[in-house]
Amino acid sequence: MSYDVVVVGGGTAGLVCGAILAEQGKKVAIVERHPYLGGRAMEHRFRGHQIGLSSHLVEDPGDSLTRACELVGVELEHSKRSDSMPFWDVDHWGPIQDYYGGSAKQGLKRCIEALKETSFEEIDNLDHLSLREWMSRYTSDEGVYQVWEAISVLEQITLEPWEHSASENLFIRKLHYERKRTAGYSFWPMGGWDALWERMADAIRARGGEIIQPRKVERGLVEDGAVKGVRLAAREGGSADDLVLSADEVVVNAPVWDIAKLFEPDDLPWDFLHRVKALAANRNKACWFGYWIAAEEPVIAESMLEMASFFSTPRAGLPGYTLCFTGYDPGVSPPGEYLTCVGAAFDATKHYGDKAYYQRMFDDLWLDIEEMMPAARGALWKKPHVVNTYGVICKPGQVGAARPDSVVRGVDGLYLTGDTLRARGIGIDKAARSGISTAEALLGERLPFFADTVRY
Repeated sequence: MSYDVVVVGGGTAGLVCGAILAEQGKKVAIVERHPYLGGRAMEHRFRGHQIGLSSHLVEDPGDSLTRACELVGVELEHSKRSDSMPFWDVDHWGPIQDYYGGSAKQGLKRCIEALKETSFEEIDNLDHLSLREWMSRYTSDEGVYQVWEAISVLEQITLEPWEHSASENLFIRKLHYERKRTAGYSFWPMGGWDALWERMADAIRARGGEIIQPRKVERGLVEDGAVKGVRLAAREGGSADDLVLSADEVVVNAPVWDIAKLFEPDDLPWDFLHRVKALAANRNKACWFGYWIAAEEPVIAESMLEMASFFSTPRAGLPGYTLCFTGYDPGVSPPGEYLTCVGAAFDATKHYGDKAYYQRMFDDLWLDIEEMMPAARGALWKKPHVVNTYGVICKPGQVGAARPDSVVRGVDGLYLTGDTLRARGIGIDKAARSGISTAEALLGERLPFFADTVRY
């Protein structure tokens, strides 16, 4: 079978990229190894609730995933946005605003004004700095640092002040201040992720594209420095003729730790492989322990529409977040029940794969949750989970230009897309921006429809 473009992976970036290319007249095939779409933004039903692999809201202020959906006529209804950010301080919750009152307010104002005067191009030059180092140019108030670092814990899953990247965080703050006049904008896609991805898949099919799933790509095919397509893994009863999808252009939507596995060792440039392997190391992965919790009353800090944050739980001592999904979309839960997710980031450098540590942290974290949000003590059920492949942690020095971008130089026709690459944003928003950038790189032009979409 022959196509103009084969997209390997049906995550957010792959679907966005494939939809744009199909809209532009390319014959596109998206190959997804799982029976679901969305990658790490998938969801499934558990005891009547819609729960996901991760706990995803969208940080898109309207110019990434929302814009891509508009292009192909896919409805994406934003939920009401979060209305508060409670912060846990030692033994109680309080509004994050409490930390920049009085004289500190002027320090925060100076940071905001400086950010407004800093262009997105200038932010690209701050990859080496921590957020605190940049803020210290305009304030020395610890409370002001704490405000934006508490948001970073929510968004970036970073643990320590020196790990919060200046460029990644400032990109988001500037984008949201300019587009929504707020430090942070996030929403739930009403109806849920599975329904949205199916609408996106239908739009791709309506434009002549194909979604091939569940089907695994065994190998990307490269000859004389140019891609020729992909070879699929054999399936029972299949013929040799359906193993190869021919295409002069291939887009790989995979995290950095899977890219090299798709090619023969000599197919990819050595310097590209070196960069990918360094980013793919376990110590560079953003990871968290979490609990999905269902209860007959909202398991919250203060508000149903909140994104709560903490630097350290009482026992586990981990930073993290909590939010109640039923507050954004009652349809995710059965009537009279509420679904909450709590996540706590941990240091993959020391503890990745340490099962004894995992169990100890799960035990302590549950006691912490009961103390911090007493409604959890009456939970109908709780479901622990470990997210150890959320993305590459956004530390100074390994963001922005330190990561591969859309074009693999040295292999004609090979492109990359996804949130572990040189994209800006958070989670799904970052992946969608990457999908737009990759589609435009392949087409060789900036599409007018996305002219005001901010990228890297």
